[in-house]
Amino acid sequence: MTIKTRKPTGKPSWPLLLAAGGEGSGKSWLAAVASTSDLIGETYWVGFGEQDPDEYGAIPGASFGIVEHDGTISNLKAIVKYLASQPKPEKPVLIVVDSGTKVWDTVSENAQADANRRKRAEDAVIGVDIWNKHKAHWRDIIDALRAHNGPAIITARYEEVAEIVKGKPTGEKVWKVKAEKGLPYDVDAVLHMPERGKFIVSKVRSVRLQLQEPREWPDFTMDAFWRALGLDELETGASAYATPVVDVDESGRDWLAELELAGDDVDALSSLGVAAKAAHAAEDVMTAIRERFTAAKALPQAS
Repeated sequence: MTIKTRKPTGKPSWPLLLAAGGEGSGKSWLAAVASTSDLIGETYWVGFGEQDPDEYGAIPGASFGIVEHDGTISNLKAIVKYLASQPKPEKPVLIVVDSGTKVWDTVSENAQADANRRKRAEDAVIGVDIWNKHKAHWRDIIDALRAHNGPAIITARYEEVAEIVKGKPTGEKVWKVKAEKGLPYDVDAVLHMPERGKFIVSKVRSVRLQLQEPREWPDFTMDAFWRALGLDELETGASAYATPVVDVDESGRDWLAELELAGDDVDALSSLGVAAKAAHAAEDVMTAIRERFTAAKALPQAS
């Protein structure tokens, strides 16, 4: 096996920032004001489940285009991937996705609807195969934003919830981002806005701007943040990371399609499981087959 390496460029890249705010904290306002910065060129506003910020067009210097779409996750994904894949112009393009909370809620609702159709029941348990299929749409959206050669902002709700430890409430309250649980890890920077006018930067990937602990930043703006990262004076580089790729089963068989055809037939599910194991099928496929087999065995068998 030949190992291929490259030297780090030492150049900063434009960040994907998560703006997590409480009700009325000004997440959308922050994003609209970001479009006034002379560091960027065009701004594309991709709203999802939130009111379009038409009135914010009156902010002095604000300049953004509201992207129209049909409200589906598939259309949203196509739009974000298209915007993020365009060649970098003279000044970088800002992409705003408002809101990540609504995107994740819709992904989850779609998965539940799929499970209900499969089981012909309400509030059916969502199988691993269904979760993986729908979560892949979320992953594609986030991966596109991460690979975008320019700044991006994704908003999310930030709310105080009961603290749960080992399945039991502690009686304490904690602040939590309402979105897919891995979102704060996937972004380059996290800005918490628990109330209007309060800004706390809790994470940033940067050599120029080091954080020892969460830092309160009075009068925070995206323009000031970008300048603190040195993006106004340093040569920037493209964002680069290794996109996870699912290994392809070399058997060429569509195990999930065969799982659907097997239905609740215990013998068919048993044979399918043996074949999938022999072909070293992906773990999520094996889990889905095991779950279906266990559920089928629990059903009354025809005499």
